[in-house]
Amino acid sequence: MTVDENPVSIIEGKEFIKDRDIGYCKYGNGPIKCLFICGGVGSYKKDYPEVVLRAFKESEVTIICIDPPGYGTSRPPDRVQEVNRCKMDSEYCIELMKALNQTPFVCLGWSEGGRTAVHVASNGKHLVTHLILLATSTRVDWRGDMAFKGMRNTRQWLQSSREPYLEFYSDEYLQEQWSALCDVVAKVYSDLGGRFPSDLVLHTIKCPVLLINGGSDRFVMDPKWIQEKIPHAL
Repeated sequence: MTVDENPVSIIEGKEFIKDRDIGYCKYGNGPIKCLFICGGVGSYKKDYPEVVLRAFKESEVTIICIDPPGYGTSRPPDRVQEVNRCKMDSEYCIELMKALNQTPFVCLGWSEGGRTAVHVASNGKHLVTHLILLATSTRVDWRGDMAFKGMRNTRQWLQSSREPYLEFYSDEYLQEQWSALCDVVAKVYSDLGGRFPSDLVLHTIKCPVLLINGGSDRFVMDPKWIQEKIPHAL
């Protein structure tokens, strides 16, 4: 890994987007512009900490990490979990990158943020050059539904699993948001045939796509489901 000498600072800020302040951080000053989107009940500080950002050469990339509405520094107001939440978040992502003059850009999303990234790539076709999906599923089957139901109560998690969240959120907010997120997953499975709204727009994505999944990740369905809709995905 190569890093620059005299590293630049990671800048944190807020922009008023649509109807609220959206928090973000910026790293690097390079020509390759990137947007990183956090996972469920995450934040840029939790999911993309300094050690991750500094793994990239700052003279080559400019990385914007967003806190979607209701997460991290984009509070208040608190997040309202709902089936179309990721689609709604994508509008804030696109408008933030426009406001910061960071277009066109590579869009990277992790887990829930990957579903948002799919909408960003679909709605911002002329702005997104590449799409990277980390541990992302656009569908949920009975196994995923059962897994989320089994971990709905965050107070029953191992402390080692809770700690990364509790560093940035109160115990009450973690429980409230995670249980609401589990309810969304259950609704998608029972009422929508297991297809998140992002699954319905996969076929519209024409930019290069990279899929990265952990082999033992019980929350991620076989990537073939995405590749069926995006044959050029790697």
